[in-house]
Amino acid sequence: MVCGLSTRLLNICIASFCKAQRLEKAEAVIIDGIRLGTLPDVVTYNTLVDAYCRFVGIEAAYSVLHRMREAGISPDVITYNSLLAGATRNCLLSRSLDLFEEMLQAGIPPDLWTYNTLMHCFFKLGKPDEANRVFQDIILSDLSPCPATFNIMINGLCKNGYTNNALGLFRSLQRHKFVPQVVTYNILINGLCKAGRLRSARKILKELGESGHQPNAVTYTTVMKCCFKSKQFEQGLEILSEMKSKGYTFDGFAYCTVIGALVKTGKIKEATDCMHEMLRTGIVLDLVSYNTLINLYCKEGKLEAAFKLLDEIEKEGFECARGVGLVLHLIPTLRLAYIL
Repeated sequence: MVCGLSTRLLNICIASFCKAQRLEKAEAVIIDGIRLGTLPDVVTYNTLVDAYCRFVGIEAAYSVLHRMREAGISPDVITYNSLLAGATRNCLLSRSLDLFEEMLQAGIPPDLWTYNTLMHCFFKLGKPDEANRVFQDIILSDLSPCPATFNIMINGLCKNGYTNNALGLFRSLQRHKFVPQVVTYNILINGLCKAGRLRSARKILKELGESGHQPNAVTYTTVMKCCFKSKQFEQGLEILSEMKSKGYTFDGFAYCTVIGALVKTGKIKEATDCMHEMLRTGIVLDLVSYNTLINLYCKEGKLEAAFKLLDEIEKEGFECARGVGLVLHLIPTLRLAYIL
């Protein structure tokens, strides 16, 4: 019992150091633990594998397997799932497939998260047919898909241009008594918006409201941006009003989206009010925010205020490929106008 508690404490310490990206400290704890007679277990090494995958690289993580075997500890499904996730993050499809094959040869049965990760990897690399085959394997196996499985499938189909298929899968799941959560609705709404299908996105938003779940800030912001992008400004402002009525707040990018849309529709006063509201919330301005505000000040004829923002940009030392061109373009125009 004492040994078990000691190993558990060892694992907690290692997990804390790994979370803080202090992997050298985590390794030192293992060495100290062994010297004091507290031996690491599979959880210890799995924690290291996951951390090396996230913060160093797949090769460093894979080298931990050799150390596990030297210590007489066999890798398990969690070990390989972490390695698969690391390979997927780096878009290493062949490595993912090799790890999957190695896992099978070692007699380790894949679990649902193994298949979920492999499916996500295929989608990420633009191979929806292969991802769909993995999904079919899950359905035909003894494994029960979880909400994350369906979310990966719907998201992957949308990102690979198969929005109709994603919507069809969503409807099929509903017919089979699957109750989508807000995150599933958000994924589908985002996919529809990016495909320019605003009407369908708003329909799903309405269904979300009727489902008993409450749309969150992500839901509203996604639809609102799509409205503005589609030049449906009134609809976008309606979404904004509904969002505010429910007490939601949003980030600087969303504020800038609204301000930009209001300026385009000639609603300078409303844009100014929105700008003041953004500044009151204490949002730290980025280059996009500065550009939006400069554009607003120019529309209002407040050139001195625009100059002050330009000075702030220089003091902040912003360097960004996007957006900075707009600032540089405005400088000579502003100065000429100011002089005249």
